[in-house]
Amino acid sequence: MDTARTTSAPTSRRRFLAASGIAGVALATRTWGASADVDIAPFRIEGDRLVVPAATYAVPGQKVVVKTPASLRIDPVDVVTVRDEELLLSEKKPSGFFVGTQLKGTKAKNIGAFRGLIEDSVSLCDASGRALVKGDDYFVAAPFALLGIGPKSRVTPATPVFATYSHYAQRIDAVVVDAQGRVRLVRGTPHLVTPEPPPAPAGATTIAHVYRPFRGTTLEAAHVFPITARAADAPTVTSAGRVPKTLRKLQRGEPVTVVCWGDSITVGADVNPEEAWANLLLTELTRTFPRAAITHRNHSIGGTKTAQWLHNGDYPGLPKQNAEKCRFENVLNEKPDLVVMEFLNDIVFAEDVLRKTYDAIDAQFRARGIEWVIVTPSQKIPESFDLAEMKDGQPRLLDRFLREFAAARGYALADTAARWKHLQREGIPYFALFNNGYNHPNAFGHRLFVEEILKCFRA
Repeated sequence: MDTARTTSAPTSRRRFLAASGIAGVALATRTWGASADVDIAPFRIEGDRLVVPAATYAVPGQKVVVKTPASLRIDPVDVVTVRDEELLLSEKKPSGFFVGTQLKGTKAKNIGAFRGLIEDSVSLCDASGRALVKGDDYFVAAPFALLGIGPKSRVTPATPVFATYSHYAQRIDAVVVDAQGRVRLVRGTPHLVTPEPPPAPAGATTIAHVYRPFRGTTLEAAHVFPITARAADAPTVTSAGRVPKTLRKLQRGEPVTVVCWGDSITVGADVNPEEAWANLLLTELTRTFPRAAITHRNHSIGGTKTAQWLHNGDYPGLPKQNAEKCRFENVLNEKPDLVVMEFLNDIVFAEDVLRKTYDAIDAQFRARGIEWVIVTPSQKIPESFDLAEMKDGQPRLLDRFLREFAAARGYALADTAARWKHLQREGIPYFALFNNGYNHPNAFGHRLFVEEILKCFRA
């Protein structure tokens, strides 16, 4: 395989805030609407240039004075061309996440990077160099970069073919200001799905990041992320003091059973085991409560939703799950003191389904005296790849329901969703936090879960 302009990830993935030299980062009072008309003042956009006026910029913890205005040319998203990648075409028509032949250059963990492939760039030939015809010899499903054999194909699933194609490599650039008030742009390192911002040079301060997403060939306000807030300023409604029995046992060093329950994110898909929030939670609780005797269990299955667990994996309209593994009794049989629950997949449900399901869980937990930390989930890439979602500040139906339900029933809430929505004020585009380029957070994203969950253990 001949690859032109290849880019690779840094050997060690730095955390966003460390990379940008920010200690953590405050939500302005404005509520963002889901609109492309994003306010980035005093920055302006003129064609492919970001204009940085002479002004005082209120970066968290300090004021940065720009004495000399600047007009910074922002390069488009990087493009990587892969030539003659040998593969076998699947006999199945490509669809979804996995059905079909994956293009290796766009693979992010187990799936093709969502929207990463430039569909029109795909060309295939056989071993003799004969060009194959799209639609006849092969199909392309661009969202997840999958191929399949066509209805009039001149090759078979056992015949090697060679693919040439291009895909995007995302990038985050940094706008920095030196001690003399001069502005410069520091170009980030391209990466397929998790680009990181470059660190500010010594003596300089980063005042904004510029995100170069898939299809980012023009410069738009939605790509510019001024740094205006700290992590500590995120307007979450995470609750403390609602797990008193568990907290008391942890403090006294008594035996306590903590069960994590959820979907693929709680499983820890696409991160190292020690980076997954469920495992990291045990590490942090053990460190915080060194005398504690903690039994930790994780009952999680990728792709599942709460309603499936309450119906032994068989819920109308959803794919059947393993009836022995996907059953609520498995959680209850652990006799937990505390259940910490996260289900991003519940975003598919209407409020009436959520109400019925969570009422049923509530009844079982109350009958057994089980305490409950309800986690509002992380974000995901929308099917539209609409960058405005990162800046709209609006809760999903699921987030709103979980906040109201936890408050009404007196359960603890870890408001991770609000923390993710706040990232744009910290200069972080959360589209760049998914190891699979779609919905599985990287290590930094998992850490956000634990930071919110640990707040629930404060007296």
